[in-house]
Amino acid sequence: MTKKSSKSLLDSVETLIGAGMLIVGNLKTDRTIRIDGKIKGNIETTAGVLIGADALIEGNIKAEIVMLGGTVKGSIVAPEGIEILQKAKMLGDIKTNILTIAEGAVFEGKSELFKNNNGEEIK
Repeated sequence: MTKKSSKSLLDSVETLIGAGMLIVGNLKTDRTIRIDGKIKGNIETTAGVLIGADALIEGNIKAEIVMLGGTVKGSIVAPEGIEILQKAKMLGDIKTNILTIAEGAVFEGKSELFKNNNGEEIK
């Protein structure tokens, strides 16, 4: 993921799940969301998801782009890119066009690429 797309993701956050907050249930939105708390459920957005360093997600994520700084236990589908930051933990499968894994990050699962930027799947 480019620095430009990472910066635009940070600048476009409209919804914040704060530290110390626990949500049990699924989230669905068309806005970019930042999560610093804990979610036990699935997240779906037509925009981006930014997961803070202390966040824990136990569920699947479907978004255009994801920046992971905390822990995800589930799968991520993000056609425009997934960036796993230093000290982050991704425990599950991912599907994306662009994958960036920083040194020190943990990724346990399989990765699969979309065929193109339109999100057409490889058969």
